[in-house]
This record gives sequence, structure tokens and C-alpha cells, in this order.
Amino acid sequence: MNVLSPLDILNSQYRCQPDNCSAKREQSPIDYEGGIMKKHLVISCGILLALFLGMSAPQYAQNAPVHSDNPDHAKRSLAIKLVRAINTAELDYKFKHGVYATWDTLVTSEDFTSRGIKWAAQNDSQLANLQFSKGSDILPGWRLRLNLTVEGKGYDLLLEDVTDKQCGYAALTDERGVIRQGKAIDCEI
Repeated sequence: MNVLSPLDILNSQYRCQPDNCSAKREQSPIDYEGGIMKKHLVISCGILLALFLGMSAPQYAQNAPVHSDNPDHAKRSLAIKLVRAINTAELDYKFKHGVYATWDTLVTSEDFTSRGIKWAAQNDSQLANLQFSKGSDILPGWRLRLNLTVEGKGYDLLLEDVTDKQCGYAALTDERGVIRQGKAIDCEI
């Protein structure tokens, strides 16, 4: 007795014989001319192309410079971009060394000069020529507090506008990379 596997049965059912070739093709769930397969291939390629283009869109679109005549807005924008640059540099430093860096270490490291601030300067020329100082007064009018945890596995950062005597504007972040803005209670952000 000759036992046929399901694959043998399927192959024999749709095998094209000279006398019934066109009839068998019409019944086939697979279009042997490639129409259905081509359609699925084109659709799949289109979806993959759309996903690829969507992911390769400008990563820093949120950093597009916003021009404003308001000097407070310009100062806040500088603070946020500087904090982003410090976050980037801290992450790079931790990746290489296993711990986060103090400001005095970070400001002279390649992680800050080559990656953090240069990356930020690509989106804002105002950051390109800044000269940062070691210690807490990193720029004229800006004071930085960068506190590391005991083992250097985390940090808290506060960048304060020391010229804002009335409201005490500050940008804050930590190792999670979320940037917050703060002012005194009675001041509008």
C-alpha cells in the first residue's frame, strides 16, 4: 500500500497536467504566476521602507531653535540645552568608566567637549563658543550643583540662573535624563 503525506496530496492535487492545467491553476490557493506573492512582497517592502524612513527622521527635531525676543526665554533655552549636553556627557562617561563624573572631571573630559557640548552646539550656535569653568560658577550668571551618589551610580543636577533674584529660575535633572524647570512658588514658569 502506498501512503501519501499531506504534502504529497497537496502537490498532486495542484500539479499541472497538460489536459487540465488552466483548471487546476484557478483552484490553486497559491497563484503560481506570482501575483499574490508579488503583491505581498511589495506590501511588505513598502511597510519596511515606511518604518525605516520614519526611524531615520531627524532625531533632534525637538531641538530646533526657537527665536524669541524675550530675554528670559533665551536664557531658559540656553539652560535646557546645556543640561541636555551635560546629561549626554554623563551617560557617555558612565558607559566608559562605570560611574558618573563630577563636574570638574566632566568639564575637561572628551565626553563633554566632544560629545555633549558639540552635539548641543550643532543645534544652537550660542553654545559653540562658551568657555566653561570648573567649580560651581560654570558660566557668568549660571551656578551648577552636580551631586553624585556615594558610589557614583546616580546624580542630581541643578543649574540655577543667579541673575534671576526674584524667581530663582533653575533647570534640574538626574541620571534618568528627565529635565525639569523650576522657579519660586509665586512665579509663573
